[in-house]
Amino acid sequence: MKLLIALCFVAIIGLSFAETKTYSRGCIYILGRCSRECEEGTHAYAIGCGHMTPEATCDNPNPVADTRGMICDYSACYCDPPTVRDTATNKCVPLEECPKKEGPNKEGPKQEDPKDEGPKKEEKVAEN
Repeated sequence: MKLLIALCFVAIIGLSFAETKTYSRGCIYILGRCSRECEEGTHAYAIGCGHMTPEATCDNPNPVADTRGMICDYSACYCDPPTVRDTATNKCVPLEECPKKEGPNKEGPKQEDPKDEGPKKEEKVAEN
């Protein structure tokens, strides 16, 4: 009986010195161990084995699951809603703050083409 009490006492002391660290936002896992905690404004996204849904970005604010194949043991830090990832800065931003996309013509205002000047006025040369 004394041995049982001594073992319980040692177990309680051991547990009190053990470090228990919780990751409120989650972790990036590598080989089953937490490699790094997700930064503020993000949360852990992990799938055991299944179809991966990409992170919401400025370019794709409403991603859908990729059903072409299954992936296993994937973990990443995704932006907390309602923010999305700005791929240019790799920061989480509200969708309204995403950079505006340029149209296909990035040259600015259209310049006139010299071929399309229309009918040319003929200059009269004074004859002497």
